[in-house]
Parts: sequence; C-alpha cells; structure tokens
Amino acid sequence: MKNESSSWSQIKGKDIPTTIELDQVLYEYTSPGCKILDIGCGTGKVSIPLASQGFCVTGIDINPEALQMAASPSSAHECTQSPLFARTGATHLPFPDASFDVAIMQAFLTTIVSKDERARIVREAHRALKPGAYLYIADFGQTWHSEIYRERYLRDLPVTKEEGSFLAYDEQTGEVAYTAHHFTEKELVFLLVENGFEVEFFKRDTFVTRTGNQVNGFVMVGKKV
Repeated sequence: MKNESSSWSQIKGKDIPTTIELDQVLYEYTSPGCKILDIGCGTGKVSIPLASQGFCVTGIDINPEALQMAASPSSAHECTQSPLFARTGATHLPFPDASFDVAIMQAFLTTIVSKDERARIVREAHRALKPGAYLYIADFGQTWHSEIYRERYLRDLPVTKEEGSFLAYDEQTGEVAYTAHHFTEKELVFLLVENGFEVEFFKRDTFVTRTGNQVNGFVMVGKKV
C-alpha cells in the first residue's frame, strides 16, 4: 500500500472530498477575532467562509494544488480578512505553543490510517492551542448496517489491518487512490481524552460521502486541559 502522505499530496485539488458541512455548534466556541487553525484545509471550504466572517484563519494541508486553489483571488474575494495557507503536515506544526483559540479537523482524521499518527496529530493540536481552547472534529463513523461499507470493511481488513478502514479507488484508473478510516464513538472519544482534551460536545449525525452514500458521522468539541 502506497505511502498515505504521498497519496494525499498527489490527488488533484478538485478531487479532494469535501462533502461534510461545518456544524453550527462551532460558533458556540468562537468569538469575533479569534485565531482558528484549519488542519487539513484542502481547497479552503471551511477556511474561506470563516475568514469572510472576520475570523483570523490559518489553513494547513500537504496538497499543493488544493492550497493553490484555496489561496486563489477568486476563492478569497469575499473575505474581510484573507486566510493564510501553509503547506505542512499535522504532526509537526510550524507554530509556537499556545498560538490558536480553536483548531478544526473537518473530515481530516479519516485520512490518517495510523493510530499512532492520529494521536500525535491531536497532541500537536493540543500544543498549538491556548489553555482552555477548543478542538472541533467532524468525521465519518463506522456504518455496519450499510451493505456497501460492511463489505468494504471486511474485504479490505487484510490490507488495512484496522477494522473500519477501507480502500478508496480512483474512478478513472481503477487504482487505489487512498485509504480511509471510519471511526467508532469510543475511538474518537479516547483519541481526545488520552491526548489532553475533555469532551465538551458530542453528537451523532449522518454525512454524505463523495460518492453520494449516507454514512454515520460524529461531531465533537474537545477543550484543552
């Protein structure tokens, strides 16, 4: 299986899935002028609207084409304060300790197929957040009642080595494009509480994937402790 960072950095910007909408609960944990870090920002679907509302937004991603699209003048023309974008991974953020009021991971952790790497990413977000700041996560949940996903989880388990992970294929070439992971509630809760956060908000939701399938989803807000 190819290196995941390489896989995501090489996907065409327009092909990066961006189907989850930002949950309104985020605004309960923000205030005008607060500094927001959008981790795995892609083409700016979250960063740009937040910047247009006056938030000070920094978006990071490893995909150069997505970042180019996000930073294009046409993307940011409605922003009262243009977001900043940087090409960097999430395990070693190029920011000082306690730099941000809120960090966002919107359908980002699903792309991280290593448990250890997920933990490092959450710990690094913890470091970059101010004391008492918040981490917002929205991501896909395991959907065993769906025959489509049940078959994928079981079919790909010998390759992925983790229940809930599966291979996503390029529709044009038929080759593996990337590996995705769907979480259990327990996984996400412990990912937060074992890496410096307490759960402030949790809800179950239904999300739509890039192929139009409905899957379980979770929205969470953790507070840095």
